[in-house]
Amino acid sequence: MRKVATKLEQFRQALSVIFPKLQVDTPIPTTVIIFKADDSFRPFKPRYKGKINDKVGGYFLTGPEMNYIVFANENRGDENPYDIIFHEYEHFIVRNNLFRLPAWLDEGLAEFYSSFEISDKDQKGTLGSPISRHVYNLRNATMVPLKTLFSVDHKSPYYNESSKAGIFYAESWALVHYLILGNDQKRQSQLIKFIDLIQNDVPTEQGFREAFQADYETLEDELRPYLNRSLYPVVRVSFKQRLSTDHDIVVRPISEAEAEYYLGDLLLQSNRLEEAESHLQKSVTVDAAFAAAHVALGELRSRQDRGSEASEEFETAIRLDQNNYLAHYLYGRTLYRETRLEEAIKQYQTAITLNPQMGFVYLSLAYAYLASGEDSEAIDTLGRGVGVDPKNPLLYRSLGFILLQQARGEVAVYNASTYLRIKGWLDDASSYMALVKYFGLRQTKKDAEAARFVIEAGLLLDASEWPYPLVQYLEHKLPIDQLFAKASDNEKLTEAHAYVGLEFSLNGDRASAAEHLQWVRDHGRKDFVEYLLALAELARIEQTP
Repeated sequence: MRKVATKLEQFRQALSVIFPKLQVDTPIPTTVIIFKADDSFRPFKPRYKGKINDKVGGYFLTGPEMNYIVFANENRGDENPYDIIFHEYEHFIVRNNLFRLPAWLDEGLAEFYSSFEISDKDQKGTLGSPISRHVYNLRNATMVPLKTLFSVDHKSPYYNESSKAGIFYAESWALVHYLILGNDQKRQSQLIKFIDLIQNDVPTEQGFREAFQADYETLEDELRPYLNRSLYPVVRVSFKQRLSTDHDIVVRPISEAEAEYYLGDLLLQSNRLEEAESHLQKSVTVDAAFAAAHVALGELRSRQDRGSEASEEFETAIRLDQNNYLAHYLYGRTLYRETRLEEAIKQYQTAITLNPQMGFVYLSLAYAYLASGEDSEAIDTLGRGVGVDPKNPLLYRSLGFILLQQARGEVAVYNASTYLRIKGWLDDASSYMALVKYFGLRQTKKDAEAARFVIEAGLLLDASEWPYPLVQYLEHKLPIDQLFAKASDNEKLTEAHAYVGLEFSLNGDRASAAEHLQWVRDHGRKDFVEYLLALAELARIEQTP
């Protein structure tokens, strides 16, 4: 365990020395759980379509409150456990610094850095050593066409099915290795340009052609002979100071209650509630005074819609440890769901006082202020959240809706654009942020820019999902009667009437606007942001507060 901790910290230090601009620190703690062997690790492996993915040697689980790196020290396969932990930690670093990397690049970089080794009394490091299983797979299997490789996402069979994942990881590693070190590093600067283009909203295929000045077939022709070479180039780095942290590590055994808590919380964050409950109940049975287990058990009860029991667990945790910010935050969330808004706000405020670096707490506090009718406090709170967590897209999404509701179009556009830059065009909320940006532009009288933008959005958004028909309507490609025919339930009708009403209002047709906005007022979903948006626009039309 001590050796693992030392190596992980050395890897973190090495990355910060090699790439000084990388953000390697985060307020969200990272816990490493190491199982002795694959048999004990198996019940905690991720599942795909309900089945345990046996091929997984380790994984990285990210959450708003805790990150987990999980792996087995003794694997059934030929993977070195340190390869796995470096792979997973590299994911963590990348997600702190870059947005929307395609799966092949994300996994290829993680595999490239997984080969990290320290030598010469901890003063030299090596990156990019060839990974034998990947070389073997690539020499004994047919390469996946790059067009297919570039289309793989986290839902694809190539990412999840063991019969296909092997070649996906191997080819992703090989392509990244070639782009960084192959051909006398002539493609390395192009890879950096490709990443920059992705960060600036350029679609993957367009960014590829612009950065590499080649089509997929050309790069495939370069990659094939590279895979058959007998020696591969590597990166060797010398450090001015010895990379050693062994003397800084404090070692202590953890209690049975702590061990059961960590296993239970890991399963809880994986949303495996029944299995999590067994471990968490055992933790509080062994040590009823262990506050963290009560916090996790309260969160589990909350997910089970057992609000009163959740509150009891959070109150117990706070009584045992008043400085546990997470207990205050989660208790506040339970109070918010019970519309005990004043009490919820106090709990959120306490959580922020105890730990002011967690952006998601500001988000929840802002929602509580909104529900209390304190819009200015909500906007101020979200702004503070952005200050401490500038890469949290949910903060920009919430600000975008609130500012659009207040007809502050210019700032709404900024926040919607920032969301799209972070999450891209295919996220679940991307279409809504495109709508916010469009209407924000309309509110600021930039009608020509709004018209150009909605055409661009129509090309980039997922056309198979609602609310894409609204985008088509705004492009004048879908008549209004066909739009409402596609709004198949009250949720979609609420959104359709709200945005159509806003469009009529901005076009100066107040009578038609009022008709749709009043429908939302009288029949719409009151828990939707579009309900508040409709009421605000209706008030402006009627010139009432």
